[in-house]
Amino acid sequence: DSLADYLKDSLVMFANISNSKIVFVCKNQIKSLSAGKLVKEAAIVCGGNGGGRDDFASAGGKDVSKVEEALNRVIELVKGVLNN
Repeated sequence: DSLADYLKDSLVMFANISNSKIVFVCKNQIKSLSAGKLVKEAAIVCGGNGGGRDDFASAGGKDVSKVEEALNRVIELVKGVLNN
């Protein structure tokens, strides 16, 4: 929350690997994006699921080897929305 508050009009997303599982957490302050949809997409890439609100969400995945792919997917989605 502090980082997102400092950055203003931002999207902050973290991926944490612990005990061979992944947790994605997203804080969003951009109205055209949804934190829930973004974490869900990332989790699906990693064999998981989840979601949440437009402003804050978390999700989990199982395949830690796909974290980079999942984050790249989120980057593609964000660019697609912001470039339109």
